Amino acid sequence: MPRKVTSLFSVACLVLILIAAVSCGSAYSGKGTACTGGPYNVVGDWNGVFTSGGQTLNTVGVIDSSGLALFFDGSGDSVLMPAITGACSFSGTLTAYTAPGLGGGSAVLTTQGNVNSATSITGTESGTGGSGALTFTASSPLSASPTALVGTKVGSVGGGSDLLNLTFMPAGAGSSMSFTGMDIGTGCNVAGTFTQQGTSNVFDVSYVTSGAGATCGATSTGIAFESSTDYFNVNGGLPGTYLYADIVYEDLLGPAGAFVIETHQ
Repeated sequence: MPRKVTSLFSVACLVLILIAAVSCGSAYSGKGTACTGGPYNVVGDWNGVFTSGGQTLNTVGVIDSSGLALFFDGSGDSVLMPAITGACSFSGTLTAYTAPGLGGGSAVLTTQGNVNSATSITGTESGTGGSGALTFTASSPLSASPTALVGTKVGSVGGGSDLLNLTFMPAGAGSSMSFTGMDIGTGCNVAGTFTQQGTSNVFDVSYVTSGAGATCGATSTGIAFESSTDYFNVNGGLPGTYLYADIVYEDLLGPAGAFVIETHQ
């Protein structure tokens, strides 16, 4: 797990956006069960919008071939959906993770929805406070084809002060790559791989920490994509190619969480 950084949202605020009070109502009434069509090819990059009670959470993310669907917002908070495989309906639990920071934590909601096509997904999320709607739309965040990063780069966790010194090299098919380096905040050595799925802008991530630190010695997984947008403004919003890895971890000293690393060419 990375060093603590400040998050713009606490778990409570994130959940309030995902679920408003019952009196606020819901913009979507589908139950994600009665549907036809598919399976659709949903592997790729997506924009996700969660709305409830007049509040909106805008996210970007990826769905891979196993159905892993992971999204994050502009503060580095993450939303892990149940498996979305392309079948016309899905249901399960949604886990909202705040970015590492004071408070931290996560919340679990029930979600269900429909895959309407290869470019459109709609559904609901609900909990003890009420219900809200979700809409996912396929996106093309990168203006060119994805390419493997090469050389020494600095990674930033959610655009905060937790920095990683990373060295990338091509490894495997297509634009797959491996990396080694150090998390400056924890002192852990880090290493892993970004394995491209076919020719898509989707990478499965393995992230391994090692060393003498109390939180070192864990293997985490996640998903990644490249974008032409500096979402966390770590490079002054300048044009370029940015690699985003959304990683779900099981902390050696605490509960599970998620963090997002932004690295640029």
